[in-house]
Amino acid sequence: MNDVQDRFYSLLGAKIGVETESLTEGTTLESLDLDSLLIVEISVAVEKEFGVVLDELQLAPERTVGEVVGTLDGRLKAAS
Repeated sequence: MNDVQDRFYSLLGAKIGVETESLTEGTTLESLDLDSLLIVEISVAVEKEFGVVLDELQLAPERTVGEVVGTLDGRLKAAS
């Protein structure tokens, strides 16, 4: 795992109450039963943790955790 993935998995696990070991790159956000409020909370937490904004499309239910990490990683690289 890279640093971005590690940090995102920890953030996600803390927000939804799951062990980070149970998360994989193929885990969909839908399978984690995220409602719209949790998606907003995750978006805010990502902004605080990483300094970048992920909107609702990037946190859509059909997206996988791996896709979100990839988007986040790309945004961080573009910002630096």
